[in-house]
Parts: sequence; structure tokens; C-alpha cells
Amino acid sequence: MRRLFLSVLVGCLGCASPQKSVFSIAESDRSIYARLIAEPDCVSYFTSFDLTRLAYREVLPDTFGAILAFIHGTAAQSKLYLPLADTLRKNGIATALLDLRGHGLSEGERGDAKNATALARDVKLFLDTLRAKHPNKKIILGGHSLGAGACLKYLSFFHDRKNLYRPPDALILMSGGFYPNPNCNERKPKRDGAFARVDAAKSLLLIPDMLLDLHPKAFEILLPQDSLAQVAVSKNLLVTRYALTFFLAAFPIDAMEAYRLARFPTLLVIGKNDELMRVCDAEFAFKRIATREKKLLVCDANHIDVIWRSAPDVANWINSLQP
Repeated sequence: MRRLFLSVLVGCLGCASPQKSVFSIAESDRSIYARLIAEPDCVSYFTSFDLTRLAYREVLPDTFGAILAFIHGTAAQSKLYLPLADTLRKNGIATALLDLRGHGLSEGERGDAKNATALARDVKLFLDTLRAKHPNKKIILGGHSLGAGACLKYLSFFHDRKNLYRPPDALILMSGGFYPNPNCNERKPKRDGAFARVDAAKSLLLIPDMLLDLHPKAFEILLPQDSLAQVAVSKNLLVTRYALTFFLAAFPIDAMEAYRLARFPTLLVIGKNDELMRVCDAEFAFKRIATREKKLLVCDANHIDVIWRSAPDVANWINSLQP
């Protein structure tokens, strides 16, 4: 199994008994989550390769030269990234936020993918849609957590398909897509909780899953025991159960090769207090990104609130690419 995938599901294989989530909602962030839960839905759709309708939100300034095509992380959907999009809009940058298949307002089986190439093909068609809708604009591809892995999967899957591949003008990997540094002694603070747990009975079908195209949803994402999380689940805003195929579709087979394919300006973003990722892993990935036009942004943030805490610096970096 891909090491990149294992780094995201850190610790979950040992969670046979009920666990609480490694995440919590800070009091200072509660108003942000409450606003996002109540945010009305206004989306556009495009049709993917298997006729699945995928939703995306656009946040556009009056005039702009670049648009960030951004992909959400595990359990989430596009709404969570509206604070990032709002900051970018104020800085003259457009944003398009994709709901991955089976998430948010997109069609598709919740927590599953058709096959291990489905998300890469979805991302390509998302970019094609934006280029057709906003011709002559720079397209920056970005993702958070699992979404960052999906960006790398797109690069690795389509790079050698020359008649289909058009590289983005820039890349942003936020709190994800980092290869575990084998020489790093950095340890995360001991936390009472886990990211996910595996259903022991369903996990027995993981090998048949690959051989017989079965898709047992053996992975359960652990959400904070918080009223806001409960409201979000009741409104069907979050996905908590996943099939292995979805994760295989979200991460490249060879992350190192994907880094070598990033020959355009690239920004890596991580929070110092990230519950899942280590700064040393981001630094390890940073050194292996092929382009010289790259930057590593380390914020005073955790795995989730880095989305809005990093937004002003992300906007400054995007604007630095403008002529």
C-alpha cells in the first residue's frame, strides 16, 4: 500500500476499539464552522468520464488573471474552503472548489470511487471545464490533505498521456502530498485520539476488494465529539466511511516521481501544529520538487485551520506569479 496513503491513515490500523478523533474544534474557530454549515448552496456542474455529475463552487472577483482549482480533503467538501476563497477574492484571485465524487453535492457512491484512476480523470475534466469557461486565465491546481494527493495523482497519471495532458500553471500542496521522511526524528505531540479506524470484519475483504472489484467501506473517519460535527453529519455535509478504492484513487503510486513532474511554480503549506503531518515531511518533499520556483510556507496552524490561517500568504504567493 502506498506510503503516502499510510501517512494519512496514521495510527488507524490499531484502532479496533472505539476511539475519539485526533481533531477538535477550537473555540476561536466555532463561528467559522457554524457559518459554513449554514452557507447556502450555489454550485455548477460538469459531467465526468462515466456520466457522474460533479459539483463545484466558484468565488470570483470582478476581474482576475488566475483561478485556483482546489480539491478538498478526506470527509470534507467544498464548503470548508470558502474562507480561503473569500480571502483570495479580496486579493483579485478567483477560486473554483470541487466536490469530489460522492462528496458534497456531487453524484457518486459516498466514500467510493469507480476505480483507482477515477479521481485523476475527474480532476482533468475539472481543469478542462475551467479552461473552457475562463479562457486565457492562469490555472493553479491545489489541494488540501487527501486533495493534495489527488493533485499528484493527476500529474503522475496524465503526464505521459501527451495528447491528454496540459500541466497547470502552478501547484499548491496544503497539509498533504508529503512523502514521509525516513530520517526525521520529529515526533508529533502525544494526542489522545486517532484519525480513522478500520472495521475488522470489512477489512478482511480488502484483498478480495482488489481481486473481485468489491468495495467494502472498511475505513471510518473519526470526527470530533462536537455538536457542530454532529450537525454537519445530520445535514449530510460530511463523509465518514470509505472504501479502499477511493484512497487508491487519491494517491500516486510513486510520489517521488510526481515531485519530479512538478516543473512549474509550487507552494507547499503546512501548519506547525498539524495533527497528521510533520514539518520535516514537508521539507523532505520540498527538496524533491523539480522546479526552482518553489516555496515552503509553515504556519501557526493545525491540519484544518491552516485552510484560512494560511490564506493571506497563499494569496500573496499567487499574486507574485502574476506578470
